[in-house]
Formats: sequence, C-alpha cells, structure tokens
Amino acid sequence: MVTFVSILLVGFGGSIGACLRFLVSGAVPSTRGLPLGTLTVNTIGSFVLAFLVYSTIKTDIIYPITIGTLGSFTTFSTFAYESFHLMEEGSFYLSLTNIVSNITFCLIGAGAG
Repeated sequence: MVTFVSILLVGFGGSIGACLRFLVSGAVPSTRGLPLGTLTVNTIGSFVLAFLVYSTIKTDIIYPITIGTLGSFTTFSTFAYESFHLMEEGSFYLSLTNIVSNITFCLIGAGAG
C-alpha cells in the first residue's frame, strides 16, 4: 500500500539520485564525442538495481532506493537524446557505439548485480 511516508521517501531518494547523477556524469568526461558519463551512471545503476532486487533487503527499504535514488540516477531519456544528437550531427558510428555500449554494459551490470 502506498503511504504518504513512502512517497516522501521515494522523493527524498530521487533528490539524492539526481545529485549523484549530476556529480558522476560531470566527473566522467566524454571521450572522442562518446558521452561516457551517461554510460557510467546507467551501468552503475543497472548493477545496483539488480543487486538490491535479488538481495534479502526488505521491500520497504528497497523502493525508496530503487524507484527514488536509482530512478533519478540512471537516465534513459538522456541516453536516447545523446544517441539521437550524435546521429543528427552525422556521427552514426558514435551513435551506434553509444547505443551498443549502453545496452551491453547495462546488461553486464545487471547480470553482475
């Protein structure tokens, strides 16, 4: 059952995740035009999410972390925008590399978690 407290906890987790994403994405520079910051947060988030979901941690603690913190830490919309923007600029190879890298590393991260 959704309670006001659980909504606040998810919101609090979301603010933490957004700040972490800002810090991590900003700390990882793009390499040869490839947006590695987004790849990094998506890979870390995939690993942590799988680890938590398959752990024995109680669900009342998992939801604020998975939905709130990891939901705002990882970003599919930025990944999609960056991939599209690379295509728009004519960097089809970089766009494809970004797409394949995100899918591959996120699956590896989820599997490792």
